[in-house]
Amino acid sequence: MNVRLDSTVIPSKFLLLGLATLAALSLVLTACGDSGASQEEIEAARQQGAAKAKQQAKISQIQKELKELKKGKGGNAAAAVGSSPAPEESSSSGSGNCGGSLSANGNTTCGFAVNVQQAYFEEIGSGSGTVVAYSPTTGQAYSMYCTAGSPHECSGGNDAAVYFP
Repeated sequence: MNVRLDSTVIPSKFLLLGLATLAALSLVLTACGDSGASQEEIEAARQQGAAKAKQQAKISQIQKELKELKKGKGGNAAAAVGSSPAPEESSSSGSGNCGGSLSANGNTTCGFAVNVQQAYFEEIGSGSGTVVAYSPTTGQAYSMYCTAGSPHECSGGNDAAVYFP
């Protein structure tokens, strides 16, 4: 069978092939029109990615500093970034009130508590999440999970805890 268009004869197989091509093309274009993600979801994913990148950069910086410290101490310092955290050593200046409204439990030094609080505000700002903080006492970096609300409670290692508003 042939179809006639203004004195041009088009075989029906070419007409069917053309229609099938147009149908396939319209399906492809329709599928490409919507990614399915809302602007809010895209922004949330971007912010989460940025936070992860910032945290990874912080970990890399701490690892670099630890490497430099080890060189300066003749390699006797033990670095444990990313390993299971151990508690801070107790010290009379390390437990209880660390100045202002910052406090720590008996397993945590004030030097570490200050670093945890600073890491929280730099890396999270508000809400809950995990930070990585350096301990000047042990020369190691530890992961600490901080809660939302006030006061914040950051905990990790073997019962190490830091509290601040």
